This record gives sequence, C-alpha cells and structure tokens, in this order.
Amino acid sequence: MAVGTDEEILAMVPPGARVIDARGATVMPALNDAHVHFMMGSRSLADLNLAGADTQPAVERRIQDFVATHPEREWVVGRGWFYSAFPGGMPGIEALDRLIPDRPAYLESYDAHTAWVNSRALAIAGLKATDAPGTPAGVLKESAMQGVRRHLPQPTPEMDREAVRAGMRLAASHGLASVQEAGHGLKQVELYQALLERGELTMRIRLAFDMEPGLDATEWERRLELYREAAHAVPSNDWIGTGILKAFADGVVESGTAAVLQPYADMSPADPGAFGTPFWERGELANAVRAADARGWQIQVHAIGDAAIRDALDAFEACNPSRRHRIEHIEAPAAADLGRFAALGVIASMQPQHAEPTHNLLGAWAPRLGAARASGGWPWASILRSGGRLAFGSDWPVVPIDPFGSLHVAVNRQTRSGEPPGGWVGSERLEVADAVAAWTSGSAYAERSDLAKGHLRKGMLADITILDRDLMATPAAELADIKVEATVVGGRVVFEA
Repeated sequence: MAVGTDEEILAMVPPGARVIDARGATVMPALNDAHVHFMMGSRSLADLNLAGADTQPAVERRIQDFVATHPEREWVVGRGWFYSAFPGGMPGIEALDRLIPDRPAYLESYDAHTAWVNSRALAIAGLKATDAPGTPAGVLKESAMQGVRRHLPQPTPEMDREAVRAGMRLAASHGLASVQEAGHGLKQVELYQALLERGELTMRIRLAFDMEPGLDATEWERRLELYREAAHAVPSNDWIGTGILKAFADGVVESGTAAVLQPYADMSPADPGAFGTPFWERGELANAVRAADARGWQIQVHAIGDAAIRDALDAFEACNPSRRHRIEHIEAPAAADLGRFAALGVIASMQPQHAEPTHNLLGAWAPRLGAARASGGWPWASILRSGGRLAFGSDWPVVPIDPFGSLHVAVNRQTRSGEPPGGWVGSERLEVADAVAAWTSGSAYAERSDLAKGHLRKGMLADITILDRDLMATPAAELADIKVEATVVGGRVVFEA
C-alpha cells in the first residue's frame, strides 16, 4: 500500500492491525528462486540424503543408517552423492550390493544426471550392469536413468501435496516467496491449482513445460498447441504462472556429458565422448526455438559446456529479445561468448552454490576441463560487466535451498571456511547489492514479472523478507550466517523464526 518513513507509515495503521518491527534489521523484497526443481526437492525430503558426504566411507555410513531405520521401504531411494567422494569419480555396483543386498536401490548424484543402482534394481528393470563402454557397473547416465526410474514406487497425489507442503515450509524459512520450477511443469499444474483452491499455497510458482529433442516440425507444433491450451486453462492469478519452455542442451562436466568445444582434459580427441554429449542434432535446437519463439513462448536452456552454451546463444540469434530467453547454469562458457548475453538480451540464470570451491569442484569438475577452461568457470561478474542480466537461484535439491549460502559464494567465491584466500577466480566476485538484485529483481525480470515483484514499491505484491540483521552492513565473510526472521507473501505472514 505504501513505502515510507516510520512516521508516514504508522499514521496509516488502522486500529487492531499488527505492527512488525524489524528492529533495525533489513526489510527487503522477498527472494525469488529463478531455478529450482521444487517437486523433486520436496519429494526427496523423506528419502535418503547423501548431500555433504565427502568420502566413500561417509556415503556408506549414511546408507547403512538409512537402511537400518527404514526397513519398511520397498525401494531405497536417495540422492546427493558427490562424484569426488569415490576413487576415479564414480561409485560401483559392488559397494551398493554389499550395503543393500535385499532390495532394489536407486541413488541419484547431487546433480541428478547420474544414478547409482544395485543389482536388484537392474534385474527389475531388465538392464545390463552398465549402459555405456567405460562406465562402471551400476552407474547410469542421463537418459539411461529412465530405465530404472520408471520402476520406482510412484507417489499418490496426496503424498505429493504433503511433500510440497513440507517444501513450501522450507522455502518460506529461507525467505522465498517465489520459485521457478525448471521443467516437468505440465504434470504439476493440477497439484498447485488444488493447493491454491484450498488456500494452502504459501508460495508463488512458475511452471516450465518440457522442450524435448527428437520431434519433427509437425510434432513440435502439435506439442506447442497442447502447451498453449494447458497454459490458457490456468486461471489468471499471481500464484501460478506458465509461459516458459525448458530444454536441455547437454549434461554435466563431472560425468563427461556436458558438450565442450575442445576435448575433456583427461581424454584424447579420438576417444568416444571426448566432446561430451549434445542432446540435440545440429540445427535442431535452433529450429525448435524459432518455432516456439514465434508463438510467444519464453525459453530456458540448460547449457553447461561451452559448446552447448554457444549452441543455445546461436539458437536465440534470430529470436525476439523481448521474450527474455534464458540460459541456465553457464558453468564453462567460452570467453568469446560472454558479451553475447547482453547483445541478444539473453538472461544468465545461474546458481552460485555450484561454484563453491569444495572438493567436488576442485577434485572432480576442474580436472575434467583442465586449468585454463576451469579458470573461466561461472563468470557472473563478467556477464554483468558486459551489460548482461543475471538471475540467481538454488537448483535445489542439487544444492541446498539456501539463498544466503548462495550470496556468500557469489560475493566471496570461497567456501564457508574462507578458502581459498581471495576467492577461487576472485575476479568474478560480485558486490553484495548486485548479488541481492540477482535474487530479487533479476529473478523477477527473468520470469517476466518485474512489474509485480522484485522491489518494495507501492502497488507491487506484498512479498517481503525480514532478516535478523542489517544485510548491507554484514561482513562478506558472514553472509552465509544470515537468518530469516519472517517471510510475508501477499501480505500474509507465512513464516516467523
């Protein structure tokens, strides 16, 4: 309704209204997670969590504890293991068969691009022990994961609603009023509409529909018409949004499936897979993008390797810049392509916690690229300096849904213990104000909602985050320690510490 001084605002307060005093701490626009897998993360809250287990013995202890305390589970399902926890960068089937001999197990890597399964799971799926030459037995990459995933126990609609309720409570506790679901959105529309109708939705969500390779032009036009009808069926409101398509251009660096312009540092150009795995045939992504752009869709493309990032930028060359097309992740772009984000009006949607210089980054990610390419990793400051727009998110459950941990990495390029001194690729450190903008106004711009959210202004949505301290006076080394005191969505307090 208004923004002003204490005197101005208190003069407007009606009798009986509750007044919340931030006591000198920061009152700011609510945070907006520009890239999250909210359904996946919400479902995973009840499963085996391997996040943060940095060694194979630590991973095995987590598995043993979960198996012992959940004897009722038909399948052992979990996620979050780091490649760097295992000698050679990948787990093996022998260890999982030893740990879980009596029932099937399906454990996704932290990035959700690789699965570790045991023999019982492979037998149920009717699969061989390995899906590709050179891949350890019990390890499935990318599309091969579907062979086992389709046999997992499926949650009921009420189970999914309960999972999302738990996810929303977690999001609110971190100051989030909005999230942008990066894919599989068509199947989720009904769930969120049901929560909205019941008055249970405490978070705004934008749902991305899937954009897949392998469809000819006619099939893709039919799919776009299906998506148009689904989007129009969502009643116009400030809570559930659509209008965006999500494509994958490649995989990830650690498993060698990110598409790269030069061979991986640990491979010969003649080796199979030395240049990664582009998911689209040459020219196919550009054709699909042009068709969707002509129909008014915004498009976001997962692109991690420099070849995939270039292909995505090339695909957007002939598009309408007012669509605000996006590239997600942008882990290892070629220096020559950094200025193209601003030139093409393409948003750089990035997740700073991926760049935390942990053992996984330094021991698994960087060696696969080699020192020269790795030194250009996650160049958010360079993109911003060249005039590009940034939008930040978490990529939960790939990493924790932790905006202030994200701010710490964006500003310091260090672990929480302050390593390395000066920051990993310290030239890419951001000012606090720029990192906060990427989590608020930048994310709102990226979802084409910047006229309604992302700032505290009269007439905009009353989505507000209240912190436990003065954000701008907080030392950079303490950003990850910031806590949320309260989260307000649409004028309603949905979380209080």
